[in-house]
Amino acid sequence: MQLIHTLQQQLSALALRPEQGLVLAYSGGVDSHVLLHLMCALRDAGDINNPLSAIHIHHGLSQHADDWLRHCQQVCLDLALPFSAAKVTLAQGTGESLEALARTARYTKLYELAPVNSVILLAQHQDDQLETFLLQLKRGAGPKGLAAMASYSSKTLPGTDKVVHLARPLLSVSQHQIVAYATQHKLDWVEDESNQNTNFERNFLRHQILPSLVHKWPEIAKTVSRSAALCAEQQSLLEEVSKQKLQEIRRSNTTLSLAALKQVSNGWLVQIVRQWLHQLEIQSPSQAILQKIKHEVIDAKADANPILQWGNWQFRRFADELHLVPLTSDILPHTLVWQEQNHLSLPSPLGALVSTRHAYAQSSDCHLLIAPDLGEIKLQFGGYSQRFTPQGSQHSKPLKQWYKEWQIPPWQRDKIALVKQNDVPLALLIEGKWRLSHRALTESPTHSVIALHYKSHS
Repeated sequence: MQLIHTLQQQLSALALRPEQGLVLAYSGGVDSHVLLHLMCALRDAGDINNPLSAIHIHHGLSQHADDWLRHCQQVCLDLALPFSAAKVTLAQGTGESLEALARTARYTKLYELAPVNSVILLAQHQDDQLETFLLQLKRGAGPKGLAAMASYSSKTLPGTDKVVHLARPLLSVSQHQIVAYATQHKLDWVEDESNQNTNFERNFLRHQILPSLVHKWPEIAKTVSRSAALCAEQQSLLEEVSKQKLQEIRRSNTTLSLAALKQVSNGWLVQIVRQWLHQLEIQSPSQAILQKIKHEVIDAKADANPILQWGNWQFRRFADELHLVPLTSDILPHTLVWQEQNHLSLPSPLGALVSTRHAYAQSSDCHLLIAPDLGEIKLQFGGYSQRFTPQGSQHSKPLKQWYKEWQIPPWQRDKIALVKQNDVPLALLIEGKWRLSHRALTESPTHSVIALHYKSHS
């Protein structure tokens, strides 16, 4: 009765709405089997009325994986529990451990399959929390990592507005209690042979290290869980203040004020940048990289063009701001000829130009009017010495000077296309917008013209 009482308390704390679905991540192992059995008992007793279902993720890593799938399917059938399963393929060779790949694939598929705003129930317990804490300690984690697994969290899927929630209602329960419950109720579960492989870090801890720790300190799982909860509390307070500081320093989605960053300590600078990346859903670089931001980027010489790179991202400095820039290939100087095709692909990572015919239209920053019968149209990348006179200006200057005056960062300049007709500049395509020259058509003449529109990859 103790386990079911604990579960009732945890579910009550979730304050579920009646329409929210509860989705069990069901592997077939003893932990998830006990959670499934408990949830079905609460359902049958009328203590929960939310839609209840189970999802099994088939990793294909074991020769017994198909048998486990059939076992889970039969258990759910016997309990009249809606069941679904999905197979995942692990992208090996990425440098990540097999454990990490399997975990990422499992969660990604669970998020994908779970209904919007549903709660995914995970069967991790107090002993799992101890293992997670020690693994994070081994990796040199700070409060966020040492908080280990949260009892409840929410996630918005990248690129969507879909929100799903994770709950771990058994985090205060030991595995001894779980196995005792399973034995008492004569449950039949599957055993994953890979759980005995001590080449995996978690299994090494479980079989080689934790038995000695528990023998010496029987309450260590409880005390470490308390430490993890305290770390989570401190991290929450830290993030609360970090969000406030970030709001004061942020200039745009991908820029921070250099002047403001210079006023904070290096410790706060690192924390603010971490919070910034977290909000953008970009994985934070290592502590070693973060520690270099102030010295190598912010405090670099005034005439320097500093670059601090990690993975596919760079920290760069321009116009008194710290910029977060995606890593892209440089576009070398070259020229494209537009031959009146409806779709002209631009160099990566740019998109394309799409043409439409108009009997009457006006040029704007959204589209450029051209009259093909007046001569050949070219798109030129590079050539910063080319002179250009913007519409509404009396001055002609080299593009390099205009880019400086318009505060266009150096890393964007090679991605600007200069459109010319008969070698006469008509417009610049800058970040998907047209900047017209004084020679550009402002509206169509009596005959038909073509409007060029920019279309991004997205």
